[in-house]
Amino acid sequence: MPTIRKTDGRVRLKTRRLMEVSKRNQKTEGRKAEILRNAMKVFAKEGFHRTDVQEIADLAKVGKGTVYRHFGNKEELFLAVAKYSLEQMGEFFMEHLNECREPAEIAAQGDIAELLRRIGVVYARYYETHPYAVEIMIHERAEFRESVFPTHLMYRAENRSGLDSILAAAAEAGQIRAYDAQKITDALADLLFGSVVNGCLAGGSKNLVERVSQAMEMFIQGLIPEQNHALETKSVKSPNKEGRK
Repeated sequence: MPTIRKTDGRVRLKTRRLMEVSKRNQKTEGRKAEILRNAMKVFAKEGFHRTDVQEIADLAKVGKGTVYRHFGNKEELFLAVAKYSLEQMGEFFMEHLNECREPAEIAAQGDIAELLRRIGVVYARYYETHPYAVEIMIHERAEFRESVFPTHLMYRAENRSGLDSILAAAAEAGQIRAYDAQKITDALADLLFGSVVNGCLAGGSKNLVERVSQAMEMFIQGLIPEQNHALETKSVKSPNKEGRK
């Protein structure tokens, strides 16, 4: 019937147009990601004021106008880089931490200390393999302290609920001391951030896993109740080996 054939043609045309739009969007996102990756390297090396956007465009193999069309101006590009680096860390965490259990299950199995060790190792491993990301955090604080709320603190606020829940369940189960879960998360995040930044300032990113693991062990030992210390000591694994699997 002609009507059915005509309708089928419209459906095929609409589907084809949607596929073309999807391909264009993928190409655009890929180009933006390439700009961000190269911008991170240049901003980390040169700092905000010394960075030439033309150099970023050349490295990304796009025109300077393309950079501004996607990111508006140099400041917006820098802040997009800061956000991008944290999103990349989030993806790195999802891939390497590989933790899908519910908070209550983790608490019931008594695995909170080991989970915290793994969190520390994965966090350090990301910055050990992505040293530019540390430089971006430092430059952001130096250049925008009066005008922009730190990107890493915004990212923490947006993504902390899972760890808050795990720590609250562990405290309720008696696996850790009965401190406020949000304060534990804040203390842990401050410890990780400080260890990574100071580690890079002190001598580069090569030994970040070891530095963070040592700090995490002291943090964990202070968090675990006295009656659980003997049991916990028997189950401790080498953080470096665990992180390099």
